[in-house]
Amino acid sequence: MTDTPVVEAVAAPVETIPAAEAPAETPAVEVKADKAAQKAQILKQVEFYFSDSNLPSDKFMSELVSKNKDGYVSIAKISSFKRMREFTDKDLIVEALRESPELLQVSEDGLTVRRKSAVVHTKDHFQRSIYAKGFGEETPSLQLELEEYFSQYGDIKQVRMRRNNETSAFKGSVFVEYATLDEANKVASSKLQYKDQDLLVMSKQAYCEMKAKELGLDPSEIRARPQSKGFNNKDKKEKRPREEEKVETVEDMKNKVIRLTGLTSAEGAGLKEIKDAMKEHFRYGYVKWPRESDVAEIQIKSDDKDAAKVVADLQESGFTFNGTKPEISAASDEQVQAFFEDKKTWEANMSSRESNRGGRGGRGGRGRGGRGRGRGGNDRKKIRTD
Repeated sequence: MTDTPVVEAVAAPVETIPAAEAPAETPAVEVKADKAAQKAQILKQVEFYFSDSNLPSDKFMSELVSKNKDGYVSIAKISSFKRMREFTDKDLIVEALRESPELLQVSEDGLTVRRKSAVVHTKDHFQRSIYAKGFGEETPSLQLELEEYFSQYGDIKQVRMRRNNETSAFKGSVFVEYATLDEANKVASSKLQYKDQDLLVMSKQAYCEMKAKELGLDPSEIRARPQSKGFNNKDKKEKRPREEEKVETVEDMKNKVIRLTGLTSAEGAGLKEIKDAMKEHFRYGYVKWPRESDVAEIQIKSDDKDAAKVVADLQESGFTFNGTKPEISAASDEQVQAFFEDKKTWEANMSSRESNRGGRGGRGGRGRGGRGRGRGGNDRKKIRTD
């Protein structure tokens, strides 16, 4: 019997990946540094929302604070603000806010945040502010660029981009509040350039005096009030005649109505809240969200935006409501027609109620939407758009 030959198995060579081609791991030090930078940005932005400079003049933020007797505001709500949407890690946001040294206090459950102390109303913010013009058209990053630009001249409290009251379009000018009067005076008297463009710069006081003279008003009547709108004109006896309002037609609404499908409502998440969420993106008109329906229809009143533009903006921002990401679409012509007829019926009912009250309106006399009172607060109050 012959022996069976033994075959020696030879292992296949192991293919190695050159060091230059091997996937690199992100160093732990870089990850920690990135998180630290994000936390610093989060804390800076939210502290600004609650700051003495912003809160007294920010109507929307003030309303959120006043809703809770203890001054707490939903962190989820704050996270939906335009300047906060890039931060998607909810735990990181809470962690950052808990590190606020003096200003902010986070609730034990990590769901809400408030100021630790009452607002200190400053009296010289008007004098510490400057006016600057010459920034051209708005870009998505312009706000951050302006803050960085003006911070090189001193400690800034806020940079407010001035907008058209009707269209919300950027006017190409800003008001900048500095921490000290010396900083503001120094900037106001300087010749500044932004991206090789000469800027028109002056104190806010000088700007208001200039506008008062253009309008034929007495500059001495200007008052530095935190939420002052326009100029004081008490001495004028004749009122400007009100222009006759254009009668709205269904054609005016074409491509001016959007639909949000898949909405969920709850206490604190009703008609009023959907309106508050919309006004961060555009100026709205009539809003229809019937009871027990998951579809809301919203009229767009911004002249520079149509339904297609708003739908694209909301989808890009990852818009959510009450923890739900609704389907966002432009209303069809048939849906616009039904929406228009519903609005006209609502307006006729409101007009009839006011007439029955002697033309005085009264509680629940004017409003927007198809829900009435109950959900989402007092939904029949007249909605004032920004």
